[in-house]
Amino acid sequence: MPVYSEQQVLDNDLMEEWAKQIALNHFYAFYVRRDIEDVLRYVKEDVHWMGHKEYLVAHNKSEYENLLKKEIKEVPLDCVLKVIQSEAATINPGCYNINGELELRIPYQTSVLYRELRFSMIILNEDNNYSIASLHTSMTGDGSLSYGAANEDRKPIQHIATDMKNQDRYDVLTGLYTLDYFKKEVVQLLEQSKKADKYAIICTDISQFEAINNLYGLRRADQVLIELALLLTTCGKMMKLCCRSVADHFLALAVYEDEKTLKNLLHKLCKEFDNKVCKEYPDADPTLGIGIYLVEDKEIDIEKMVERANIARKSLRPHEGSDLVFYDDRIYARMEKIKKIERVMQDALEEKEFKTYLQPKYNLDTGEIVGAEALTRWIRRDGTMVYPDEFIPIFEKNGFIVQLDFYMLCSVCEMLQKRLKAGKKCVPISINQSRVLLGENDYVSRIAAVLAKYNTPPKYIELELTERIFKDNLSDIARMMAKLKELGIHWSIDDFGTGYSSLNLLKELPVDIIKIDKSFLDETETSDVSKIIIQKTVEMTRELDKRVVCEGVETESQADYLRDIHCDMAQGYLYARPMPMEEFEEILDKEKVK
Repeated sequence: MPVYSEQQVLDNDLMEEWAKQIALNHFYAFYVRRDIEDVLRYVKEDVHWMGHKEYLVAHNKSEYENLLKKEIKEVPLDCVLKVIQSEAATINPGCYNINGELELRIPYQTSVLYRELRFSMIILNEDNNYSIASLHTSMTGDGSLSYGAANEDRKPIQHIATDMKNQDRYDVLTGLYTLDYFKKEVVQLLEQSKKADKYAIICTDISQFEAINNLYGLRRADQVLIELALLLTTCGKMMKLCCRSVADHFLALAVYEDEKTLKNLLHKLCKEFDNKVCKEYPDADPTLGIGIYLVEDKEIDIEKMVERANIARKSLRPHEGSDLVFYDDRIYARMEKIKKIERVMQDALEEKEFKTYLQPKYNLDTGEIVGAEALTRWIRRDGTMVYPDEFIPIFEKNGFIVQLDFYMLCSVCEMLQKRLKAGKKCVPISINQSRVLLGENDYVSRIAAVLAKYNTPPKYIELELTERIFKDNLSDIARMMAKLKELGIHWSIDDFGTGYSSLNLLKELPVDIIKIDKSFLDETETSDVSKIIIQKTVEMTRELDKRVVCEGVETESQADYLRDIHCDMAQGYLYARPMPMEEFEEILDKEKVK
């Protein structure tokens, strides 16, 4: 058996991955993009194809192209493809076998057809020129149609279209109105309504719907949409018109007598969704949220009505236990502020408007600076400041927090690199890590790459996680933390003691430092219970060979108490406020290099 070098193995892995992407793109181009030219891009002239029908056999590229042109006419628009599994194996150098299974969701008249497509493909690599040499495909599954909300027993408000010409009115999957047709019907109904009639535009949101799709597959995700369509159309006479607007969002027009009755109806709808749907998908933990716009002026443009209901929907905060939000001008102002921040955030990052501030941590016995916490401050070019509580929640929701977290890490590593080269004192710097960042597949490798780029000793980097993020997937986070700890990075838990399983975290996670939440320290002036909690936490943590830092120290009496119970470090306004990095370095330079 030949022996391959590490570089050869890496190169071959990359070639296999590229071959796999060519194979998947081949089917995506056919079923989703409907682009024959792209389908044929890597096909060899002497390709051999054995398809999933008897007559689908080709012995060259020309025959293959002719068959594809016939078959693509049977593929409707809006077909969705999901990769169930795909594998690549090297047969010989430059020859790869790609096997996989795809799930196809194919709209068909008033129904949806599901198919599983299995394939085996041989791809050659000759002087970095890839080509598909042979392909075998087969369709599997029961081939049954899923009629969605069109079944007899579902009885939706609208009648389902029975031919293709009415598909501009009805959603293929659920049988509800399409968005455009819904708007027309709403306008007509409002014009014909009595002056005293009260109406509301309802906009729904299924949180974690993408997780349902990823964990359970397209078919199960579609069933969730179908079930919600059924709930909307059967929840009562108040619901007059319904449509599926886009993806997992639905719109409805409701007539109501008073807000209390409307709230009761919508709360009931959310509860029924929870009972009938949520329990079926425990790993995704979906919830239903609703944004509501009360139609005060029936002559307002329908686009504005829908937009305002949608704005209310976007302001939902499911993690705070809220399932209903009514539109008002304050919500509109808040959403406009979010849009403004999102419009400038990328430019702000590139222009280095985000500044790294550092708040020192002090050894309680010696008064020496033994660390610092990195904090983000957004200072615009005109000198105005955007406060963290204004932009951090927005960045965590839209994912931009990932870029910001790595920007902060790079900033800290660059500062440490310069100080080390100059022979100056360095201390560990803790950097907050968001929940979003932990979900990135390449998180560990990217952290390692930043340390390597700046030649930063890992002992000077402390990654800080807030205790609240450990609600789910504790084992996955523990494995990720262990990988980075192997590199020499330290971990700390912020807000310790505010969660429901603090002691379990110390047992399960490779933590080096815990930060006692400020709320406990504030209460030590009046509460003996808080004093005991802090004291016992410090004792236990020291016995576990971990260190403790207490944040929010503001008075000498608090510092004296922490010193008496042998707390390791303190951080707070008594010692220093968060300060620009340059100012922190000046203070650190006054201390002797240890």
